[in-house]
Amino acid sequence: MSILTEKTERRVLAEIAQTLKHFENLTLMGISAGDAVRIRHAENIIRDVIGQNGYHTISRSRGIALRKDKGGRS
Repeated sequence: MSILTEKTERRVLAEIAQTLKHFENLTLMGISAGDAVRIRHAENIIRDVIGQNGYHTISRSRGIALRKDKGGRS
């Protein structure tokens, strides 16, 4: 069960950001066109959640990092 709050915690955003590295691995695999569209849509939703909370992602060798946007709402 989730605990719903007014503001999403940074550690939650960091956790979901880590899922983005798995999307990068899919580019070299055979995926149907329909599935590719739905997968890209899911990736965009995750990026939007992160962005709406005032952060953006940065790819690093050890995974994905979050960086606070200047003037963000968080």
